[in-house]
Amino acid sequence: MRKLHLANEKKRDAEIGFESRKAKPLATYVLKSGKAHASVRLLKSTFATELDALAKANADLAAALEAGDPEIDMEQEGRKLEGLSKVYLSADGKVAYSVTLSEHVHAPDGAEKEVRALKDTPANIAVDGMPIRWTGKMFPKDAALRKFVFVRSYQLHHVNGLTYDFLFDMAKKLDEAKSMMLVGGGEKGTGPLVFSANGSAYRGFLEGRVKGEKYVLILRLTNLELKEIPNV
Repeated sequence: MRKLHLANEKKRDAEIGFESRKAKPLATYVLKSGKAHASVRLLKSTFATELDALAKANADLAAALEAGDPEIDMEQEGRKLEGLSKVYLSADGKVAYSVTLSEHVHAPDGAEKEVRALKDTPANIAVDGMPIRWTGKMFPKDAALRKFVFVRSYQLHHVNGLTYDFLFDMAKKLDEAKSMMLVGGGEKGTGPLVFSANGSAYRGFLEGRVKGEKYVLILRLTNLELKEIPNV
C-alpha cells in the first residue's frame, strides 16, 4: 500500500495509506473450454514494415503492395511480447542514447506558442514537513460533480488506531457538510498534487462518508474543469 502525508484543518498531519479500488466486474470472460482468458501483447509490425519505411524503400508503393505483402513481416508479426523496455528512436529509426526532452505549448487553435526545456517535477504527496493540507474551500458534492471531471479516485486508509480517529473525524465533517474539501500540496499547501516524478499535476478533493463506526474517505483527482460556453 502506498503512503502519503495528510494534514487536517488543525494542521496536524499523519502518514496514511491509499489505494485505488476498482469495482468488481459483474461478468467474466472465459474461453470455450471454460478456462479464464488472459490478455497478451502481440507484435503488430516492425519498423521496417511501417508506412514511412515502405515509402522510402519502394518508389511505387502501390505497385509493391499489389505485388506482395511488404507491410507484413512473416517471421516477426504476431509474436508474444514480454519484458518490454521503453527506448527513444531517432528520425532514422535507430536507438537514441542521448535525449533532450522539451515541452511544447500550443494555443487553443493548435498553433505552437512556445518551446521550453522540460523541468523535472518531483512527487509531493509524501514529503516530510509538507503534507497535503485542507485549503478551507468547500464545494457541495453536486456542484463539484458539475464543475470538475474527476479522472482518478483513491481510498485513504488508516494504518493504526490513531490514524483511524484522524481520518474518521475528517470523513464525518465532510459527510455532515455534504461537501468536498479542496486540498493542496507544496510548501504553502495550495499547489497541485503530483504522485510520481514528472507525473501529471492534479487538484485534489476529499470526499467523506460515514455509517456508524465505519467511514470511507476518498481523494478524488481532477485536471479538467468544466466551464459554461457563453452565448454568442
